[in-house]
Amino acid sequence: MSLKEDALQDIVSMARLNRISIEEIAQALNTPQTEQARQQSSSVLSKLFGYIGGIFVFAGICVFISMYWDDFGSAARVVVTLGTGIVAFLMALVCLHDKRYERAATPLFLTAAVLQPTGIMVMLHEYSSGGDARYGVMFMAAYMLIQQGAVFLAKKSTVLAFSAILFGTIFFAYLFDVWGMDEDLIGTVAGVSLICIAYGLQRSRHLAIAPFWYFFGSVILLWAVFDAVKNTALELVYLGVSASIIFLSTYVRSRTLLLVGTLAMLLYIGYFTAKHFANTLGWPIALVVIGIAMIGMSALAVRLNNKYIKQ
Repeated sequence: MSLKEDALQDIVSMARLNRISIEEIAQALNTPQTEQARQQSSSVLSKLFGYIGGIFVFAGICVFISMYWDDFGSAARVVVTLGTGIVAFLMALVCLHDKRYERAATPLFLTAAVLQPTGIMVMLHEYSSGGDARYGVMFMAAYMLIQQGAVFLAKKSTVLAFSAILFGTIFFAYLFDVWGMDEDLIGTVAGVSLICIAYGLQRSRHLAIAPFWYFFGSVILLWAVFDAVKNTALELVYLGVSASIIFLSTYVRSRTLLLVGTLAMLLYIGYFTAKHFANTLGWPIALVVIGIAMIGMSALAVRLNNKYIKQ
């Protein structure tokens, strides 16, 4: 399949996911480039000022809380964290209903996603009577997962999809830990799950956050596998997993997976040679071999990117 055919399939898929008609596509293609550039510039400026404004609001809240934290009582501490987070979340929902303020919703959602978990943990710290802290984290993550997930299903906002996945990962990681599962098994399950979720995101309107979860999931998976097989007879399994990620990157057409898989393989080659050939006559030769391997892997990565990934 040629790159042109791949691009056409992607265009059809995105048009169907976003319910874009043929007439709208034709109108966009017929729009003069100067008009498109003006609209794009306006959109970029709108996003830029929206995010900068959100940063200033968040910074102001944090500075205010830090200045008077010691003077606050338990109830006041909960109000200025959890209460402010809930207010920010409600404001974001209101902004979604008004086209003029729709771009302000994302920084407000992000602010709420930081302040609400902080407020819940502060509330538990101030009013709980002790116990296993993991249950507190699970309570916080479950509350945020339900909130963010429910609103995401209703509003289809990408930032809500990101936060729902984040808190879902935290909840299940702590749940498996409470159940006594091995840490490496938890990491493997979490890594594979996040890669699958990222693949689903890549084929949806929320593909903008797919690279992050590809990166996060693959790093967790490789870390867990390496920790499980390190200094055992199965250590070379790690190389197999790295190669599998490189192969997977060609199937899903992800530069992120290609980068992570290539770096993981090169780092293991360096680790292996340093462990078995350091302080011996073969060490300089091993360095040359590593250099040749890096050149070869980089050339292979470029070829895979150009042949299977690049559009």
